[in-house]
Amino acid sequence: MTQEQAAVNQLRTVLSQTLSPDAAVRRSAERHLDQAKKQPGHPLHVLRIVASSDVADASVRQAAAVHFKNIVKKGWDEDAEHGTDGIVISSADRRTIKSHLVELMCTVPPQIQAQCSESISLVAKVDFPSKWDNLLPELIQKFNSPDPNIVSGVLVTINAILRRFRYVQRSDDLYRDILYVLERLQAPLLTLFKTTGKAVDALANDPAQLKPRFASLRSVCRIFYSLNWQDLPEYFEDHMAEWMEEFAKYLNYRNPALEDEDEETEPSPVDVLQSAIVENLNLYANKDEEPFLPFLPNFTTLVWNRLMALSSFPKHDTLATTSIRFLSSLVGKLMHKSLFQDPATLREIIVKIVIPNIMIREADEERFEDDPQEFILGDMEGSDTESRRKVSQELLRAMCRQFEAETTSICSEHVGTMLAEFSADPAGKWTAKDAAIHLVL
Repeated sequence: MTQEQAAVNQLRTVLSQTLSPDAAVRRSAERHLDQAKKQPGHPLHVLRIVASSDVADASVRQAAAVHFKNIVKKGWDEDAEHGTDGIVISSADRRTIKSHLVELMCTVPPQIQAQCSESISLVAKVDFPSKWDNLLPELIQKFNSPDPNIVSGVLVTINAILRRFRYVQRSDDLYRDILYVLERLQAPLLTLFKTTGKAVDALANDPAQLKPRFASLRSVCRIFYSLNWQDLPEYFEDHMAEWMEEFAKYLNYRNPALEDEDEETEPSPVDVLQSAIVENLNLYANKDEEPFLPFLPNFTTLVWNRLMALSSFPKHDTLATTSIRFLSSLVGKLMHKSLFQDPATLREIIVKIVIPNIMIREADEERFEDDPQEFILGDMEGSDTESRRKVSQELLRAMCRQFEAETTSICSEHVGTMLAEFSADPAGKWTAKDAAIHLVL
């Protein structure tokens, strides 16, 4: 046995001990790891355990993957203000890690894949693209994998890497990095979105095969969001009709095989994808992108219809709030006034969207009973949380910017009706009074 193999075996034993139910054994193993991570070559020993398929206990590989991720998180950026916690990763080890990490991510089980994906994004945060220029081509090459779980994992990684393009101030360095990514990713991304869609059509009755593909579609949409956040790239403008055709397809998509009627909390794969699509539409609507304007009437109808079909269960909260925000971004702007100026349309928005989403639900009552303070904080104006009630109130305010008289008249009518319901049955209809109050706030 070589000295290196002996070190790996010892490390495997220590990692196993970190999972011990005996607190003393765990603490001893953790102290050992804390010292070992400061030794050159240690990260590669950890990766050998992650990659080893002969480790009988999968939990040891999982522990190794988490340990490696923490090493990268604390020790990769040598210029970090907080320092590297004494972790030493030599230049040779860094090159070896970067040359094997993507392939490793694509060969390990899903739980370990998630840790490897996060490790890649942590390294990329420091080195990409200037010190890791082959990362993106290597990830894109995996788009051709026949394994949908590998494709999904790769897309999750790309999404994590590109999130930094959002919510940051424009700069020459930022735009140089965005251009670098666009030149390599924009065409393969659209191709993957369309080919995955064809696979979805062919596998309509196979939920096990559909779920990773819907996860991929959702990740593509989040990558789309990152690439379009700063400006509308030329390629996306030239191919907008193709993107919008796919978006419209999935807003119309229904598949009982992916729905659980008994589920009240967790959104379905279709709901999650649709939320990401509406987020993209909202991005374009807020930017008033001229090439997007011809598609607006159709998407307004599609989002409206989807919103009308949503249940009041928490599983639909994200899709509901995202869809209501999309309508708010349109109804408050003069340039889109013609889409909403029919009095019947305004009444339908208030009656079928605003009021149902302002009403207290059974799930809200349960949240209040579990944690009254948290519920009140979440319901307060200015809270970071985004509730159905809050976005519905924002929709009303947007309506008042263009249709103040009509909106006020319709709301006054329904406030009177709800207060009358409360007066007739205060104990049973207290939610009507609560809704009336929030309708005029």
